[in-house]
Amino acid sequence: MNAIKYLLLIGITLISIVSAKVNLTENNTSYILSNGLATFTIAKSSGFITSMKYKNNSQEFLNRSYIDANGGKVYFSVTSSSVVIRTDDLVEIVFYDDYSKHVGTGFAIDWEVRYTMRSGVSGLYFSLTQAHKSNYEEAQCSELRLVMRLKSDVFNWLQVDDFTKRVMPTAAQQNKCTTLSPQEACQLETGEVIHKYDWSIDVLEHKVHGFASISKNLGSWFVMPSMEWKNGGAVNRDLACHQGGADSLQILYLRGSHYGAGDAILKRGEVWSKMHGPILIYLNEGSDVNAIWDDANRQADAEKQLWPYDFVNHQSYVPKAKRGSVSGKLVIKDPLYGSLKISDATVTLVQPESSTEPIHPQQWHKMSHWVTHVTGDFKIENVVPGTYQLRAWSKGIVGEFYTTNTITVTSGQETKLGEVKFNAPRIGPTIFEVGVPDRTAEEYLHGDHFNQWGLYNKFAEEFPNSVNFYIGKSDWQFDWNYCQVSIPGGANGNYKACEPWKIHFNINKVPSGNILLRVSIAASSSTALSVSVNGRNQSSEVKDLIDDACIRRDGIRGIWSMKEFTFPASLLKQGENYVSLHTRAIGGYLTYYRFDGIMYDHIRLETSDSSYPGVAIPPAAGSDPSPSTTVNPNPTSGSCWSQRLGFPCCNGCDVAYTDSDGDWGLENNNWCGIDKSKCSSSSCWAEAQGYQCCKNICDVVYTDDSGSWGLENNDWCGIPNTCNNNSDQCFSQSLGFPCCNNCNVVYTDESGSWGVENNDWCGIKSSC
Repeated sequence: MNAIKYLLLIGITLISIVSAKVNLTENNTSYILSNGLATFTIAKSSGFITSMKYKNNSQEFLNRSYIDANGGKVYFSVTSSSVVIRTDDLVEIVFYDDYSKHVGTGFAIDWEVRYTMRSGVSGLYFSLTQAHKSNYEEAQCSELRLVMRLKSDVFNWLQVDDFTKRVMPTAAQQNKCTTLSPQEACQLETGEVIHKYDWSIDVLEHKVHGFASISKNLGSWFVMPSMEWKNGGAVNRDLACHQGGADSLQILYLRGSHYGAGDAILKRGEVWSKMHGPILIYLNEGSDVNAIWDDANRQADAEKQLWPYDFVNHQSYVPKAKRGSVSGKLVIKDPLYGSLKISDATVTLVQPESSTEPIHPQQWHKMSHWVTHVTGDFKIENVVPGTYQLRAWSKGIVGEFYTTNTITVTSGQETKLGEVKFNAPRIGPTIFEVGVPDRTAEEYLHGDHFNQWGLYNKFAEEFPNSVNFYIGKSDWQFDWNYCQVSIPGGANGNYKACEPWKIHFNINKVPSGNILLRVSIAASSSTALSVSVNGRNQSSEVKDLIDDACIRRDGIRGIWSMKEFTFPASLLKQGENYVSLHTRAIGGYLTYYRFDGIMYDHIRLETSDSSYPGVAIPPAAGSDPSPSTTVNPNPTSGSCWSQRLGFPCCNGCDVAYTDSDGDWGLENNNWCGIDKSKCSSSSCWAEAQGYQCCKNICDVVYTDDSGSWGLENNDWCGIPNTCNNNSDQCFSQSLGFPCCNNCNVVYTDESGSWGVENNDWCGIKSSC
């Protein structure tokens, strides 16, 4: 965009902001809010939005909307409403639902819903406050949501992040679906399976989700400036958008339990209140769905800068001036290697659920705040005053770290913690490790396209002899499944436990003392875990893993935990050994596929023998790392980036670990740096941006200033310069759509040009 066009756009925006007055029209049944950019109609009887329109466009967005709790068992039911603010710049309407309508239902909670329209903002702000008074009976709330059912024949483009997006099947196609297991999944006549959990979102860095219209170039989005109110906090995952026949469901889960977050249990006598939001229901337009999405993201970034909002006036809301901040420096030390290099850490503040209860990973009760991508120094802004526990974790470092003493945040003040020091868990040198400690199973087979129904059903076929992983030979991207699950073949048609997963490794010397298998778990469902060494001394079962439903609901991270299994080192022998992971279903579904299992984050075998020549770890940070006897101080021939860190260059190109410095390999039990320029078999610019080169495809899906992109294994990859496209193929095959037999273009997006044949989308061939 040139300077003149940019200034013109800014001028138009400023004019619209200055001239946009908020109008409220009221009749016997509805409140109608409009500011020249958006118009919303809200029913007085229900408090639900009944109509949404953009500017002067006559296109209706909604079929209907509603607010409910506990999976539709309790609906918001209006006892009264009022207009609390009415100016040219802002109008706010409040709807109340008090406990009197829910006596004896187990939902002893007052609700308050607020809709706020501001001048110059193309949308409507929404918040929901819950309160429980001392004289109320016990209450339980597992889910709390705003559901907008958009017209699916118009709003047929779903998008929840930059990469999770698609054209939705039509209502007619959905009506011919075959229901699968779990029952939320259905198979279209084309063979494709759609599952509403495939478009769930991770709270950690989420900011916007919704639908766009391919034909009308309109968009409807939920914009979240903060999710400090979400139960489960920074690690939570929840539903966002999915199919619904004639409805495209755009959902805001203010509270959810789909991925293991805890229910709200409010005891009799407990006084509690919590405001969820405000969030922005944002309406927009653009030249195509990509432009509409980009605009929604820009709005989300702008809203985040305005948080906490200055227009909110409520006893359960803390304005910016009365909030505090927490700063410090995260330091994690390894017993053997000193201060570790922190390249991508998350630091969170979580409020205890009460003065006597510890903080649970399923936290629900109060607020949590966090900051991501920490490399050492951190500062968490806009923290609600109160008492918190600090929790932290970092990619590449085993463990979750939390303060034993609580932290007090004071209104208007910065709480300076200085160095926040933690010790990484370790009893001694490493014998082997599998995976990357990052609280997910993304690095394993299918982990790069986890949000896809039925991947767990492939295990028996893909691993007929179960997992046999050989340290130094196997590749966890292909030889380690993303989850360990039950398989067919049990009694009475039920499933049974798979054969134990085995990790094979060779040692030249048997260590003294003990060995410890440290198992970091990314997610689990109704499963007991035990471990044995060389087929002997099977441990007692760990049965306290929380069911986070991550496997059956197509996630890749759930409720993280770490388990330790200790054995005498004398169980090992010189030469080949193996460790076995035994799993057994202990609950869940009993008459068909149990959906039980474990997703492993990272596994490490350690020895208490401090003299054992274990494997080195990536470089430590700071000036006090303990020297490792296994690091070769003399670099190999050639020059690469790792030499400045004191590590040699690799002779080979096998990547064992990646951090912000680059790709690391393991040679002669030493870490070494991989020189990408020497390891690329074909010219590919994408590696410099952290993406793989395309290996098996040459279809161009998207082109930008860097080069041409393809999609392989549901992830972006760079098209090598040596690639020659086949004119009989097309980009859409990698997206699950066929090539068109004709050349009639109906729609074009960043992927390419689309046509329609046999009432289904198809990709226009490059030869057209």
